[in-house]
Amino acid sequence: MLLNNPDDYNYWRDEKLANAPTKLDNCVVEIRNPLALTTAEKDQIQRLCQHNNFALIQTQSQADYSHSIVQLNQQLGLIAPDNHLFVSNDTLAHITPTSDKQQGEFIPYTTKPIGWHTDGYYNPLEQRIRSFSLFCVNPASSGGENSWLDNDMLYILLRQQNPEAADLLTRTDAMTIPAHSENGKILRPKSVGAIFMPDHNQLYLRYTQRKKYVQFTNEVVAAVALLDDILAKGSAYHFQHLMAKNQGIICNNVIHKRSGFVDDGSNPRLLLRGRYFVRV
Repeated sequence: MLLNNPDDYNYWRDEKLANAPTKLDNCVVEIRNPLALTTAEKDQIQRLCQHNNFALIQTQSQADYSHSIVQLNQQLGLIAPDNHLFVSNDTLAHITPTSDKQQGEFIPYTTKPIGWHTDGYYNPLEQRIRSFSLFCVNPASSGGENSWLDNDMLYILLRQQNPEAADLLTRTDAMTIPAHSENGKILRPKSVGAIFMPDHNQLYLRYTQRKKYVQFTNEVVAAVALLDDILAKGSAYHFQHLMAKNQGIICNNVIHKRSGFVDDGSNPRLLLRGRYFVRV
C-alpha cells in the first residue's frame, strides 16, 4: 500500500497536490440528457472522480427524476446499490423532512445540520460504501448547504501536520460503531475498523463526528481531535455549495456535511441519494 512506502506515497501526494482543484467551476459537468450520456459527458465525470473523487452535475428538469438519476448512475457503472433503511423501490433514498417518528430519528430526514461524515460509516467493512450520488430535486427555502473534502486531501493534510496521527488512524481497531438495536432486535451489527484504510490500491475513509454513537480507542483520541481540527479550519481544498434545482454531486464517498435549513412545508426540500459498493 502506498501509505507505507515513502517513495510511492510522496509520488502520489505530489500528483494529488499538483492536480487538486480549488475552484468548483472546473468540476461541473453539464448534462444534456441523463438518460443517455454522451461519451464526452461520461468521460468527464469519470475523469473528475478519478482525479479528485467528485464531480458536480447540472442538467434540465426531468419528468421522472428518480428514473433519470438511476439511469445516469448505471451508465457510470454504479450498479451495486446499498438498499439500506428507507431506500425506495427505485434504489434511492428520498432525503426530505418527515413526520414519521422512526425515520425522523435519523438526522438527514430532518432540518438539522449534519456534521462531517462519510456515508455508511456504520456498515460492515465488507459492505463499505465506495460512492454515492446526491441530486437536488427541490432546494430548501434557505440553508441546506453542502460542504465536502476529497478524502485523499484530508489524509495528506493530516500527514503533513502530524505523520504519527495519520498512522494511528489506520489502526484496524481505531473506530467502533456499536450495534443498533430496537426492542431487543439487532438491526445493524457492531462495526469495528480503521478510519483510513487501503482499498484496492485506493484510500478509503470511514468516519463520523457523531461522537455519541462512536467509540475510539484511547490511543487514537488525540489523532481524531486533530482530524476534526483540520475539518473545522478549512483549506483551499474544502468546498461549499448550495445545490440548486437540477444540480447534484457524484463522488467516491468523500467526507461531507450539511448545514441546517428552513423549509417550506408546501414545497419541501428533496434530494435523491444513491449509495453504491463500487467506485466511480
